[in-house]
Amino acid sequence: MSGVRPADPTPSAVVDIASADPLLDAARPVLDDAATRLADTDMSLLLVDHECRMVSRVAFGAAIERTLDELGATPGAPFGEEVVGTTALGTPAEIRGGIAVNSSEHYLERFKSISCFGQPIVHPATRRLAGIICMSETAERINPLAVPFVNQVVADIADRLLDRSRAHQRRVLDAFQRAAPRRDIAVAAIGDDLQLTNALAAELLSPTDIGVLRAFACDPGLRETVLPLTLVSGVEIEVAIEPVAGARGAAMFRFRPTQPGSSAPASRSTPAAQAITVTITGEPGTGRSTHATALLEHFPGPQAVVVDVADDLIDGRQPDVVGSIARARARHAPLIVDGVDLLDDRSVALLGKAAATWSGDAPMIIVSAPREQLTVGVAALIGRCGRRIDLPPLRHRNSEFAAIASGVLECIHPGLTLSGKATDALLSQDWPGNFSELESVLRQAADGCTARGAKVVEPTDLPPTHRTTSRAAHLSGREQAERIAIIEALDRVGGNKVHAARELGISRTTLYARMRALGI
Repeated sequence: MSGVRPADPTPSAVVDIASADPLLDAARPVLDDAATRLADTDMSLLLVDHECRMVSRVAFGAAIERTLDELGATPGAPFGEEVVGTTALGTPAEIRGGIAVNSSEHYLERFKSISCFGQPIVHPATRRLAGIICMSETAERINPLAVPFVNQVVADIADRLLDRSRAHQRRVLDAFQRAAPRRDIAVAAIGDDLQLTNALAAELLSPTDIGVLRAFACDPGLRETVLPLTLVSGVEIEVAIEPVAGARGAAMFRFRPTQPGSSAPASRSTPAAQAITVTITGEPGTGRSTHATALLEHFPGPQAVVVDVADDLIDGRQPDVVGSIARARARHAPLIVDGVDLLDDRSVALLGKAAATWSGDAPMIIVSAPREQLTVGVAALIGRCGRRIDLPPLRHRNSEFAAIASGVLECIHPGLTLSGKATDALLSQDWPGNFSELESVLRQAADGCTARGAKVVEPTDLPPTHRTTSRAAHLSGREQAERIAIIEALDRVGGNKVHAARELGISRTTLYARMRALGI
């Protein structure tokens, strides 16, 4: 199914394994101790991470060292089942248990000179797969003593991971305690398996907001910074973010209300009439037309003359730009030209001339695609406008996305809320359709949520194409395709995993393992 053939060579390309540093730090003393106990035994211990990528190897003899070199067992090399078939390095990740794979039981021909026993390392605190330890030797069958030895190595590494987790929690707790005594500031601390808030932050933040903060904390490139953030409640704040030293994936957050008027959109605080010509640019679905109409709330005069270029063209009519300009001037009414980028060159030139000479109290509002997508003529027209409003696409509005999604959901079905996991899944999408796509997705989610009599939208209520979590968003193309195939199979059989496994042609155990690995 993955395109692997028994005669295939082992992959030669290696990947960056910097993310496995915590695992290697915990395992290194244990492997060093094992090296002294297994000296000159012609056996080896191999360590891979949770994605079955080689992290480290310890060989105890020249013969096994040469064999491992020939097999490509180098740091960064992938050894998952989808790459090399059955091995004691990849198969334990599928079954979440120990397994012996003797020489002839390997899938690739080149692995049949060795026998192995592998055992997964499960993090004691998070219960997530941290990696796999495999003992290998050049023999027809693995030495039975390998099993208890590997099990002890795995237990020792798990203990060290637990100690590191406790140290991680202590660092997060210490950072929180240093900041929390000030009762006039809302403070939160987010760690891998820990979240802390003082009383002010607890009143301020919803579970959905916590999910957004966790996404910030998990960013590997996080630096100390201050960002604007719109909470689910609609409150606009500034959040100061500070990574917790020595605790990967953990950060401190301090919140303060935005000063009145400091971040209010210009369209809300400045009457449209103050800028006689206004241009609104953005991708389709970003609310360009709605924004144009909202600007006229500040204009008390006659009803606007509106030219909807797309509607006219779809109906087979030529947009009457000249006539619309004349009517707007005669009535001293606002003029909205929606979809100026779809006009012909002559109409754009005439509109540009009108914009240059537009006068009076009624504004001319031009609605267009993003500037980088425009022809020279349309870009010149926009350049003549006195004020420009660029509406960012939804995918660039992470800091206010939770509030936006909650607001749209409230309009669709008052009383429903988004869970943190559902918000996380929505945040992971690209949203090429922007608000139009978001509204469609949330309507389906609301239907699913109400059908089961719930008030909180969960990822299972979302359409299958929008259930991807932030973890799954970083899967490879093959893993994404596998994830979609499993979700579709589960949907076809009503969530029955036994039937889904049968339909996919895999065992139920393998299905469970792949669902865990792919975040389903």
